[in-house]
Amino acid sequence: VTTAVAIGIGNIRGASVQSESGKMVAAIRYLYTLSVLNGKNYRLVIDVGEGSYWGEMQDSRDPCKSFLLSDEEEDKEADKKDAEEDETQPATASFGLAKSRLLKKRKLPKGIAFGGVMTSHQSELSVDGQAHVNFFPNGTAEAAMLYIQDADDDDDVMTVEVLSLQGSARIYDDKLSLDEFFDQG
Repeated sequence: VTTAVAIGIGNIRGASVQSESGKMVAAIRYLYTLSVLNGKNYRLVIDVGEGSYWGEMQDSRDPCKSFLLSDEEEDKEADKKDAEEDETQPATASFGLAKSRLLKKRKLPKGIAFGGVMTSHQSELSVDGQAHVNFFPNGTAEAAMLYIQDADDDDDVMTVEVLSLQGSARIYDDKLSLDEFFDQG
């Protein structure tokens, strides 16, 4: 009986990983569509450590501001460069929560976690903190790979790949290597 229960729980979590991957693909496609229709930059924010995600819209019409550091990212950079005494402050990106119920903050179900996020503007996999996937009004998106996994089983992982020129996403039943991500670029 114990073995049957353990197998049943494993199957339920596997189905949850697959379900959450599908929801992530829907959010990606929705953000892409909103960006094109509204002519604004959007981004998918993923809090890897907290296991949550939501959509944000750029508040400013200035497209250059989307590439500036957010307040949180700016604080991290300032900590890295605390030895410097330059008091000039760079402008910060101006993003706010998207005004859609479909893009409100969502938390992954218990037992499901983000295994990491890799985007084209990063040099290494984000396994903690926040990561951002950007969507642009010209019909492109930032290339990215998101790992969604069973929190207790590192082998039960699905990869959601954001396709940059299509603004869509593809789900893989395993963990794609980062070499595959960099080979595409």
